[in-house]
Amino acid sequence: NTISKAARPASAGCLLTIKPILTMRTNFISIVFASAMAAACGNTQATQEGFTTEPAKYENKSHASDVTLLADYPKSGNATLTNAVCEYISEQLGGTYTGPLTSSDSIMAYYGNGQTTRLNELAKDMQGSAAAPLYYKQEIKVAAETDTYVTYTDFNEQFLGGAHGSHSMSGITFRKSDGRRFGYEMLRNTNTEDFRKLLKMGLKQYVESTGQKVNDDKQLAEVLFINNDVNYLPLPETPPYLTEKGMAFIYQPYEIAPYAVGSISFTIPYENLKPFLTETVNKLLATQGNAKL
Repeated sequence: NTISKAARPASAGCLLTIKPILTMRTNFISIVFASAMAAACGNTQATQEGFTTEPAKYENKSHASDVTLLADYPKSGNATLTNAVCEYISEQLGGTYTGPLTSSDSIMAYYGNGQTTRLNELAKDMQGSAAAPLYYKQEIKVAAETDTYVTYTDFNEQFLGGAHGSHSMSGITFRKSDGRRFGYEMLRNTNTEDFRKLLKMGLKQYVESTGQKVNDDKQLAEVLFINNDVNYLPLPETPPYLTEKGMAFIYQPYEIAPYAVGSISFTIPYENLKPFLTETVNKLLATQGNAKL
């Protein structure tokens, strides 16, 4: 008898067709082959599973200390990507957790309890000299996402006594296909006059967004420490990251300007950065129009 079968697994684009088979032996071999191919296509679908997150949180407040940790923790997606993001979250929180990365509750409790103990010991040593309870807050959140990459930011704020607290902000971009992290290697030719002009333009835009008028380089330089030249700005210590509007750059407090200026942050549009992007990054940006923000 002539037998004809067609199979189409769930993953898109993987169409299997078994041609007419004339013997029981070839029929068996073809069915085994079809089953193996279907399984392979199914595995492909699993690796391309959509990236999703769920909130993970730790809170502990007392008369001496206040600790809050928040994170957009991976829930589903490419196993390589989710593992890379989980490692990043753990590293940003302290990098000492040795348990399973799949347990967000355990990770948040581990780092949260550690911060609470640290602050309570500091408060005890200060013997109530702080004007307010010591606090520590950290938020690790998804900042941008397309079909090819996901960007996380990490905001950290704490008060350990003294005149004021401190804060910092950083970000990192992951390639979805393999979890690779991207930082300064996204850029090339940064030691050029044209690129330095982009940094100066970004700095000017930030300063003007705070309500200060900037008419020339002299006024812009007055915002900075005296040893900084607005035409030769150093690259920020923390790496840039991708957003739906462009590449974001952040200078931490005290990095190039007094604390009162805050974290200097600005975004340079991709069209302006085109001469300075690597081809690897251009591929990541190919689906930029599909940004989910």
